Amino acid sequence: MRSLKVSGIIHLFAVLHAVVALSCHLAGINDELVLTLLTIVLIVLICLKRGLNVEFTAASVIVVNVIGYLLGTGGAQLIELLLHAPPVVHAVSTFITTEILGWSIVWFTKLFRRGDDTASRSSAWTPRIGLLLLAVGVIFVLRLAYVELFSSPSFSTDRLYHMADLLASNSAALIILLCVNIIYVRHTRRRETRHGLIAEIAAFLLFVLFTSACVALITGLHLPFAFDRSFSAREFLQLWIVTLLVEVTLYSVVFMVDYALVARAVLRAERGKAHQAQFRYMKLKQQVNPHFLFNSLNILDCLVCEQRTEQASAYIHKLAGIYRYMLQNEEETLVRLREEMAFVGMYVDLLQVRFPEGFRVETDIPDEAMNRHVLPCSVQLLIENAIKHNSVGADRPLVIRIVAGAGAVTVSNNLQLKVSGTTSTRVGLNYIRQQYLDLSGIPIGIRRTDTEYCVTLPLL
Repeated sequence: MRSLKVSGIIHLFAVLHAVVALSCHLAGINDELVLTLLTIVLIVLICLKRGLNVEFTAASVIVVNVIGYLLGTGGAQLIELLLHAPPVVHAVSTFITTEILGWSIVWFTKLFRRGDDTASRSSAWTPRIGLLLLAVGVIFVLRLAYVELFSSPSFSTDRLYHMADLLASNSAALIILLCVNIIYVRHTRRRETRHGLIAEIAAFLLFVLFTSACVALITGLHLPFAFDRSFSAREFLQLWIVTLLVEVTLYSVVFMVDYALVARAVLRAERGKAHQAQFRYMKLKQQVNPHFLFNSLNILDCLVCEQRTEQASAYIHKLAGIYRYMLQNEEETLVRLREEMAFVGMYVDLLQVRFPEGFRVETDIPDEAMNRHVLPCSVQLLIENAIKHNSVGADRPLVIRIVAGAGAVTVSNNLQLKVSGTTSTRVGLNYIRQQYLDLSGIPIGIRRTDTEYCVTLPLL
C-alpha cells in the first residue's frame, strides 16, 4: 500500500465494496459489518497517506461511516429508478458512495491539511491508537445497535424518521447541540492533557451521553417553545438513541473542522517564521556584502590619499550609520518610513561619492506617509538592485524616483541594463514580496516597461 497512490486506493476499495456487496447479496448474507470494516480501512489508509494524525482519523471514521450510510441508502433509491436488479443496484450504489467519500476526504485534507505531501509521516501519525480503536468501536456498536433496533417491533424505520424529524424541527435544540460541541472541542484542545487517554475517553463518553440526553429531553418536551406533558420514557429512549447518533456525528465534524483550521493557522505561522528567518539571513548577508565593503573602503582610501579629511570623516560616519541601522533593526519586523528614508539618505550619499556624475535620487514623500511602516532595508534594497543591474554614466544618467501616496511607496528607475550584467535572481524581491504577504496579505507591485522599472511597496 505504500507505493499505491491515494487515487488507486480509492478505486481499489470502491471495487472491493461493490464486489462484497454483490457477493453477500447473492449469498443471502448481511453485508453491513463487512462494508463498515472496508470503509474504516479505506479512511485509515487515506489519512495515513495524507499524513494526518490519529485524532483526525478517528473523527473521519465516524463521520464518513454515518454519511456513507445516508448516501448509500439515498443513492440506492435513486438507482432503483433506472435499474430493477436489486443486487446490481446495491453494488453500484456502494461503488459510487465509496468513490464520493474517498475523494471527499482527499479534498478536505487538501483544503485544510497541516503540510505538503512531503511532510513527515512519523510526526503526524502519533501513537494515540486508542482513539482510533474507540472510533472503530463506536461505529461497530452503532451498526449492531441499528441492526438490533430495526429488528424489534418497537423501533421501526417510520419511528426513526419521526424522531429524526422531531429533532430537526427544534432549531433551539440543534443550536444548543452545535454550540456545546464547539465549546467542548475548543476547551479540550486548549487545555493540557494530564489524566491519560482513559480519562479523556471517559470524559468524552460522559459528555456525549449527557449532552444527547439533555437535547433529547428538550426536543421531546418541545422546549423552549412549549411543554409537552405526554412525552413518555419510551419516547425519550427512542429520541435519545437518535440524538446520540447525531451528537457523535456532529462532534466529529466540529472536531475535524477545528483541527483543520488550527492546523492551517499553525502552518501559516510556521511558514511566516521561515520566511522571516530567510529575510533576516538576507539582511545579514547584506551587512557583510564584500562588494559594498570593497567599494566603500576603496573610496575611503582615495579620500584619505587625496587628504580630503572632512569628506573622509563624513563618509566614515555615514558608513557607520548604515551598519548601525542594520544592526538596530535586525530583529524588527517593520520600521517607520521616516527611519527607512534617513537610512536611504546615508546610503545614497555614499553612492554619490562613488558615482559623482550620472546618478541621482529624487523623492516626493508627504509628511503623513513618513509615519507609516515598511520592511527594514526594503527601499534601500530596491535602490541597490537598480545600481546593480543598470549602467551609470554622465551621458546616460540613472535616475531613481521614490514617490509615496495612496498607501504605498513606489521606487522606479529608468531602464538601461548593463550589457555584461549578471542575470537577476530576484531573491531580494521574492523575500520582500513574501514578507508583505505574511504580514499583511498585501502583495507588492512590480511593473516593467521598455523604459522603466517600477516596484510599489504597501505602507502598513
